Amino acid sequence: PAVNFGGLGGVTEYLLTPSGEKRMQAILSDIEPGGGSGEEPYSLPVDVEFVFVLDGRLGLNIAGEEVVLERGDAFTFPSGTEHTFRSVQESGPTRVLWVLSPALPDGDGWRQFG
Repeated sequence: PAVNFGGLGGVTEYLLTPSGEKRMQAILSDIEPGGGSGEEPYSLPVDVEFVFVLDGRLGLNIAGEEVVLERGDAFTFPSGTEHTFRSVQESGPTRVLWVLSPALPDGDGWRQFG
């Protein structure tokens, strides 16, 4: 089902794991060029966040340091670290797989659709 975590816009997200799964959570994001989480850094109440770029280019700002991930790149960081993300792809969407562990608590800044 589609989920909405908010952010700048230009992001369509899908929950890949069952909504009752508490050990981990996988989310697929399609991010339009320039779309992303917005300028305000955020952190999530989980232990670790893993990101894998399936297609396109993703700019990830972790604690003030910019990292650009290309197709096939993966990155892991403590989610308590403030971060932002955006597609730095010039045309076409950036497709990203996010894995959070443990899963976000129900209703913690996101809504599930469908």
